[in-house]
Order: sequence, then structure tokens, then C-alpha cells
Amino acid sequence: MGRRVGMAKCQSCGADAADGADLCPICGASLRSSAIGAMVEDARQALAENPDDASARYNLAIAYKLGGLADLALEELSRVAEEQPDFSDVHYEIGVLHAQAGRTKEAAAALTRALSLDPDHARARRLLRQLKRRQSAG
Repeated sequence: MGRRVGMAKCQSCGADAADGADLCPICGASLRSSAIGAMVEDARQALAENPDDASARYNLAIAYKLGGLADLALEELSRVAEEQPDFSDVHYEIGVLHAQAGRTKEAAAALTRALSLDPDHARARRLLRQLKRRQSAG
């Protein structure tokens, strides 16, 4: 039996993944970029050695985000936000993912939190301004 149309096969675990996916939805291995796969693997290894390593968890979240696994990225970012609530970049990244998913209210709340922690966070300010413009135009 041949491969199903519209599916890619993970070389790491053998799972089926949608064509165009960057990371395997089962094991997180890279389906496209060895750099993203290496990021996932490095972060997972660091977390295996120290499950409380918020930096490794943040790096894993960013790798998931870059690989197109927004739900996994948001899950990891939320854990980092719980562990390090004063980390402005984690709130910014949560805002980005919510904005990309069309969850404007959640995005605005996360970006506002990032700005309350770091008033000079230019990317958070810019994205929040864009969201407000879209809301007022719509």
C-alpha cells in the first residue's frame, strides 16, 4: 500500500503528518528543517536532564512555533509563563500565537502584560497597535 496523498511520513517515528508540516505532530521531529529538528531535540534533551529548566521549555516552544505547531508552542509558553510570570518575551510570544489564531482579546491581554513588564518592548507595542487598528476598522 502506498503513501496516502496529502500525508508526509516522519523519518524519526514513522507517524503520518500533513504535507507541508514542519514538525511531526507525534514526536516533534523535523520534517523539513534540520535546524528546527535540532532545536526541538536540544530542548527536549535539556528538559529530560532538568524538567524545571524554563529556558529549555521556552526554546522548545519557539521551535514548535517555527515548526508550525502552534498548539504545542502555546502549551509550553503557558507553562513558562506560570513558572516565570515576569518574563515579558513569553507573554509577547503568547500574544503572537493568539493573534495568528484570530483570538484578538487573548492576544491583546498577553501583549498588554508584556508591555506592563517591559514598557520598551517594541514588538509587543507594534502588534498591539496593529490589533487595535484592525478592531477599530472592523
